[in-house]
Amino acid sequence: MSSSKFTMNRRTLLKTGASGAAVLATPTIFTSQAWAADYCNMPKGGNVVFGFNVPQTGAYADEGADELRAYKLAVQHINGEGDGGMLKTIKPLALKGNGVNGKKVTFVTGDTQTKSDAARASA
Repeated sequence: MSSSKFTMNRRTLLKTGASGAAVLATPTIFTSQAWAADYCNMPKGGNVVFGFNVPQTGAYADEGADELRAYKLAVQHINGEGDGGMLKTIKPLALKGNGVNGKKVTFVTGDTQTKSDAARASA
């Protein structure tokens, strides 16, 4: 038998763990919706616009063309056009092929010209 006054058994461990989890979760219960309205920038209307900066001119124009094709394909899959691609295999099934939160995705592109200054300007 140990000479310590404090003994740790399974019940004590479970009680301590449960009370610790409750204490740590309490602040998130009360503040989960408190700041949502102030920082929410939900898109208005029926569209969500994505912006893609790719090098369309300059030394990396060929790679930029490949990136742009990939982005176009991703937007098509998110909107449910075509066969849906890999969306059916992604877990959790948050993307159902109906856009983002039911809003159709459109996109705009900017040419970085393979230069950092041009990329910042087009962003």
